[in-house]
Amino acid sequence: MEYFQSISDLIAGLENLEQEAWIHTDIGIWLSNPLKADFYYLPWDYMQSLDDDEVFVNDDGLELPLVLKDKNLREWMLVSVLAHIADSVHRKGEDVGEFIEQVNHYREFDTFKR
Repeated sequence: MEYFQSISDLIAGLENLEQEAWIHTDIGIWLSNPLKADFYYLPWDYMQSLDDDEVFVNDDGLELPLVLKDKNLREWMLVSVLAHIADSVHRKGEDVGEFIEQVNHYREFDTFKR
């Protein structure tokens, strides 16, 4: 498990994560104030290493570590999608605000912002 306490931390760490894995966050916090959101990377191998009494099933039917039960985590974005958005924003010299806007666009329309 890896924890990222900010968008900047997450962006900096994306290249070290499995591209087809999910990043988890509290969607309510993301929607109300993305700069206050924190993020969790829970690779498959890590989840498989946990004992049955170390996991719980959230309201979406997703198994998560019991230590994160109070975080209200949901699957948020795939690492590969975030990496693509981060690269695009970086190449254009844009800021975190544009990253947030592009992520929200992708989440709403399931396509990249042009």
